[in-house]
Amino acid sequence: MIKILLLEDDIILGKAVYDFLRSKGFDVEWFKDTESVVFLGYDLFLVDWVLKGKSGIDFIKSLKKQKPDIPTIIMTVKSSLDDKLSGFDVGVDDYITKPFEPKELLARIKAVLKRYYKDSAINIGEEIVIDIENKTVLKNSKEVGLTKKEFALLEVLLKNRPKPMNYDFLIDYVWGSEGSYETLKTHIYSIRKKIGKGIIASVKGVGYKIND
Repeated sequence: MIKILLLEDDIILGKAVYDFLRSKGFDVEWFKDTESVVFLGYDLFLVDWVLKGKSGIDFIKSLKKQKPDIPTIIMTVKSSLDDKLSGFDVGVDDYITKPFEPKELLARIKAVLKRYYKDSAINIGEEIVIDIENKTVLKNSKEVGLTKKEFALLEVLLKNRPKPMNYDFLIDYVWGSEGSYETLKTHIYSIRKKIGKGIIASVKGVGYKIND
């Protein structure tokens, strides 16, 4: 499932966009300010230009320094060429001008995601092929059966490789408040057993990462 971070401080618009995207099958987290936002674990950032405190453009500039390969769309009332060029200069991938129709937003999101994730198959070594879009894992051309939680865990590690993912982040991302360190360890053990011990590495005192 595609995970979108929505950054919008207008309550009415934010709720409308949040509800619409969820109805279309996206996993959406909605933030009203930049203070509590983390850059990891998302497939696309949908950001309002005008925010309290840091502007949407400044936020994306900071984001792109850490994760240059993350798709970003700006929502804005600004439509001049100079405004758009200033956004493209910091790495904005697309604009949608307020007010907008939900169908246009959906089309732009799909177009940006397609450019970034047009090849969803990821090869790990010579044996493993992981297809993010179709949620499948092949080992020596034979499909490996992972549970939804196991695949979600493997997917977030893949999307953030080679950076190690913190234990607490992984637990919260996959299980939320129902997760635990023991649950995480059990799932890592199960994934390793199914696809190979060398794919996921332990980083002592930190968490886990994908071995390339």
